[in-house]
Amino acid sequence: MADTGMPPLPPGLVLWPAQADPSNRLCVLISDIHCTDCTVGNQTAAETDWQLFFEQLEFAVRNPGDKAQTPALQRIDELILILNGDIIDLIRTSKWAQAGVYPWQRNDPRFEQIVLDIMSDIICIHARKRPDDSSQPYSGFFYWMRQSMDKLRDSGVKVTIVPIVGNHDKELQVVPSARQLFYEECLGLTALDVSDAYRAWVGAQMGGDREERYPLLPFYLADTRLRLLATHGQWRDADNARATANWRPGDGWTPKQWQQEGYRAFSDPCFGDTVAAGMLSHFIWCASKRIDPALPGARRLCNLLDEMDLYRPSVAAVVRLLSESRQIARKNPQARGLHDAMLSCFRESLVLWLGHPETWSSAWRSTRLGLHLLSILTKLKWYWLDVSLMRLMAKVQEPESDIADRALFGLPAFMAAYRELGLRLHVEGHTHVALEADLQFRQPALGRNNFTYINLGAWRDAVLRKRNRGFRRRAIGRALFIFDLARMEKDHPDAYRFYTRDMISWGDRLDSW
Repeated sequence: MADTGMPPLPPGLVLWPAQADPSNRLCVLISDIHCTDCTVGNQTAAETDWQLFFEQLEFAVRNPGDKAQTPALQRIDELILILNGDIIDLIRTSKWAQAGVYPWQRNDPRFEQIVLDIMSDIICIHARKRPDDSSQPYSGFFYWMRQSMDKLRDSGVKVTIVPIVGNHDKELQVVPSARQLFYEECLGLTALDVSDAYRAWVGAQMGGDREERYPLLPFYLADTRLRLLATHGQWRDADNARATANWRPGDGWTPKQWQQEGYRAFSDPCFGDTVAAGMLSHFIWCASKRIDPALPGARRLCNLLDEMDLYRPSVAAVVRLLSESRQIARKNPQARGLHDAMLSCFRESLVLWLGHPETWSSAWRSTRLGLHLLSILTKLKWYWLDVSLMRLMAKVQEPESDIADRALFGLPAFMAAYRELGLRLHVEGHTHVALEADLQFRQPALGRNNFTYINLGAWRDAVLRKRNRGFRRRAIGRALFIFDLARMEKDHPDAYRFYTRDMISWGDRLDSW
């Protein structure tokens, strides 16, 4: 490192491979796409949203300065597309409940086949062109991504896709056959398409086998020229990170320790992503089966079940479902069976959830106290108590509407050793809430004193409350574009810049019921 003039790397940090000849690069990041098999609702954005996004991406590559004719020194040579975690969702599915096997039961002989079955449906819905006569759910994210990337490659642009692991797609880390399907069918990459430099980078970061045909998904990307450190963000969430022999979530960002333990803290089953989310999927599947479609209000409740994971937090959807089924039953006595079925299924799912040893062993001590109280109170079978408990859980699990200063200054890109490398942009997702914050330090590195945190949120439909009453669906999304135009004149004021493009859309498709 002394020959390059760079300070020593912090323990465990592995940088993105540097190029011998600097080129003009565009780095685009999106997060939390959540492509599912749609058996418990569709959690990702619609096909038209993805088409529009990739059209914008192609335009940014061809027109980095927003000019009709881009000067030669500003033309993009390389696109790096970072899918920043929770790309696919192997938890939100009915297949676990149908099989009676759950995502944390990895020693079950059926585990791998269930993951492959989920992957197969994800590929059909999100990676292949839908036939004109098909009525299946469809988003086509990976299909339109591959179409767009192929066009850019044909025009001479080097394209690199970096899939960062999240907490809903971490099963790819433990099922190599599913990871192969993901590379080949979703990303459109064969083992021969994966460069030696990329394999070496992943192997050095994750501590895995560099000879593996389809590498593990990396945990982060750090690039000094892009001034960027991008990671999913689950390492800050105690419910979605598993304590190991030598690490606890309170220990913070410790890549050296994670590397020594094979990043098990983020591939082992956790309370939030695997246990709680798995049980919510069980409730949706169970309730859908028990609804009598002939009863008044049945269609509305089925629609609510399909959209349950579009709420943040998800338990808020349970509150709405129980409340609305009760209202329907009060207005029409014939629909009383619907409300009874919802309550019965809710309580059964809750008892089943509390009966699994993994629920207790994966929860933190403070969470266990709440679980003990929950297990006692649910035996009373009082409707008002059930709803009150769900409201309380929703309040506790509300995602951060902002990031606290203490958490902000503890992010790796803003630590002194990382700042000295030139990092000044920390990007994550995970919370599904788009945020940004700027800060500065008394001793800036490399003469610059601008540091930025960006949370990419999620790219999906969302169900939100109206101001006075009721709910509304809308599509949301955020992408970050970083331009590193290294071939421009030295110290050119526009050689480095970044911006976000946010999408919020309404329409008849979203208001379909």
